[in-house]
Amino acid sequence: MIGPRSPVVRRRSRSSRTACSPAGPTRAARATPLVIRGALPRRVGVAASLLLLCASLLAACEPGPPPPEPVARAYAAAWAKGDYQAMWALVSDEAQQRVGAAGFVDRLPRIADEMTLKSLDARTGAASHPALANGSPDPRRATVTLDVTFHTQRVGDVPRQTALNLVLVGDKDKAAWKIDWTPEAILPHLSAGRLVRMTRLPTSRGRIVARDGTELATFVEAAVVGVVPGQIRSEPGMLASLSSVLGMKADDIKAKYTQAWVKPDSFVPIRTIAAEQVAALRPRLVVIEGVQLQATRVRTYPTGLAAQTLGYLTQASEDDAKPKSGRGVEAGDLIGQKDSGLEATLDDELGGSYGFRLGIVEADERPVETLAETPAIAGRDVVLSLDPKMQAAAEKALGDRKGAIVAEDPWSGEILALASRPSFDLNAFAGGDAGAVARYTSDPNRPLFNRATFGQYATGSSFKPVTAAAALREGLYKYGDRIDCPARWTGYGPQWVQLNHETADLGAIDLRTAVARSCNSFFYELGKRLNDKSADLLPNAAKSFGLGKATDIDYVFEAEGLVPSPAWKQQRFSNPADKVWNPGDATNLAIGQGFMLATPLQMANYAAALANDGIVWKPRLVTEIR
Repeated sequence: MIGPRSPVVRRRSRSSRTACSPAGPTRAARATPLVIRGALPRRVGVAASLLLLCASLLAACEPGPPPPEPVARAYAAAWAKGDYQAMWALVSDEAQQRVGAAGFVDRLPRIADEMTLKSLDARTGAASHPALANGSPDPRRATVTLDVTFHTQRVGDVPRQTALNLVLVGDKDKAAWKIDWTPEAILPHLSAGRLVRMTRLPTSRGRIVARDGTELATFVEAAVVGVVPGQIRSEPGMLASLSSVLGMKADDIKAKYTQAWVKPDSFVPIRTIAAEQVAALRPRLVVIEGVQLQATRVRTYPTGLAAQTLGYLTQASEDDAKPKSGRGVEAGDLIGQKDSGLEATLDDELGGSYGFRLGIVEADERPVETLAETPAIAGRDVVLSLDPKMQAAAEKALGDRKGAIVAEDPWSGEILALASRPSFDLNAFAGGDAGAVARYTSDPNRPLFNRATFGQYATGSSFKPVTAAAALREGLYKYGDRIDCPARWTGYGPQWVQLNHETADLGAIDLRTAVARSCNSFFYELGKRLNDKSADLLPNAAKSFGLGKATDIDYVFEAEGLVPSPAWKQQRFSNPADKVWNPGDATNLAIGQGFMLATPLQMANYAAALANDGIVWKPRLVTEIR
């Protein structure tokens, strides 16, 4: 029986090239055509399979879109470098039109400044694709997480996770991912219209108290009248009105808010007013555009004692504020006036540290989110060894005369009184009385000068015990011995006459009588004996009592005084004749005259050493900082 012939398929020889090879099939393959014999339906099925295979191979050869992660990484790297132009170049055209260059390239540096940003780290995650309506991932949109740590000066490290939304633009080989940027790419809740704000949290200045707890420097509630330059609409009108209310010259007011550090939104203090004055002045102040009234605590000095020792506060300039920026001080803040006293030398301890809160706020400053915060640290109280009653008595004793009184406990080195006259009203500085400040600073009597620690004066007869101690130490005088006290001393010959302050000869007297009568001639003789042995003996003895050098009292500005010596004269003078240490230098020094200078503080410390069997203290004024 003969049936239908089975179909015969003659297959091509296999090529060594792949289906996607650009060279296509080999020449041998093209010479051997595929022949399918058999029923028609079978030939159609094979052809369809071949067509499907070719379509699949062509699809497999089509290049796909690039991944979105490299774009996100490039954005993060540019952000970490602060290269805002490079970041902007990665933003899509649509987002650029929506945001505008000012909303990006200009805004990001401002945000960095507001945050006090030192640097940042940014790390990207894997991309995810949002779902289409049919549930499949959208190949033209992606989201990449961004873990950012902001390293700030004021509030430390601020970690936040945000996200970058990316969109695929272009087709085929021109397809590229761009960032569909919004402000939330910086911080999650930073939507359009919201701001990043660093708010400074107030601190409180510490008190200065006496040994018995009496407050020498403290704070009272008050109000400060200030100007915000950016809110001034009519400067002449504002100046006229404010000048009338405060009783200040318009030029003085303008000088305050036109300082170099002032910004348009700065609140510039003009005058501090007492709490009891606020109710009467508020209605007249609040109607002046550009003027604000803020509650504050103002420094006050209840006793008025020890003005030069305490010092006073002044507004910080930009240069003043820079070295104190670590504790949050800014230009315009009240700080201890340089070289003015304890308010300056203990400014860091008294002033404390401002706190800071970094957050996101609405355009009207309503808070949205707190990102980080460092609390304010209150200033510390300073306790002094001063006895208020003794201090008051010393100042009263001086009256209006120029001078100083220092009282020191010889058994502890604590300073009980440190008075300098003439003095000044510390509260005039605290209240911002520009007129009073000008009067004090221009006063020829120099009331701001602390004569107790900076005044350098001839020691006079107060120095004579040093001469006696040196002679006793060197064996050049034996206690009880008598020395002549003539009205005219000629120990270096008749050509070198030096006078006693008494016109009559006292005869031979001992040391006790010489000190009691303050006989110059007795000490001229001791000075000669010391100088004949070594010209350095008496200067060195003076230095052993702490003279000619700073006492090293903590937190107090002081002068060093001067103890003359042969070496000092060699350095001090240029004329060869003046360089010579002559007999007159030695005898003048023996009675505390000539070039010899000391501060009242040094002399009090020296007197304490005489009283306590020779202990030269490092004086103590500040006994506790708490």
